[in-house]
Amino acid sequence: MKIERRFLRRRGEERELLEVEIRDGGRHVAVRSPAGERAAESARLPDGRHSVIFADGRQLAGRATEGPTGRVEAWRGARRLAVDLADPLRDLAAAQKEAFGGPREIRALIPGRVVEVRVREGDEVAAGATVLVIEAMKMQNEIRAEAASRVTLVECVAGQTVEAGALLLRLEPETRDPRS
Repeated sequence: MKIERRFLRRRGEERELLEVEIRDGGRHVAVRSPAGERAAESARLPDGRHSVIFADGRQLAGRATEGPTGRVEAWRGARRLAVDLADPLRDLAAAQKEAFGGPREIRALIPGRVVEVRVREGDEVAAGATVLVIEAMKMQNEIRAEAASRVTLVECVAGQTVEAGALLLRLEPETRDPRS
């Protein structure tokens, strides 16, 4: 089995793209960067640390943990090494979440048929709640609210055929004080 991931390594204001390839359950690791490619063999030690042997014969042993923000703390003996690794997909999802400040129009991404509309104008919906179901290419897709919202416009009905780009719903973010 082979796993490939891309990360952005941050060093202050500097950004560097890293491509990581992991094979054979983590035993073989290759890291590609603008500086070149480094290959290594990896093994988990009985005490929980990992041992990494590079192609040039150097060996490192230590621990590494990743926090929710992508900061990795690696320990080599008593020396702590902090590295920022950003997952581009996680960064994109966070940016989209932050961008949901104003009205949100939900549009059909591809032609299809509205199977079910689960909301009416004026309804308040929770983040993640299914607001409608569309069938496209013989698959039913549940469309969910990205944030707690109020439905301000419903432009479709069950059974309606819609074209790509058609406006289906408009949602306004909740502005209520959560403490009230």
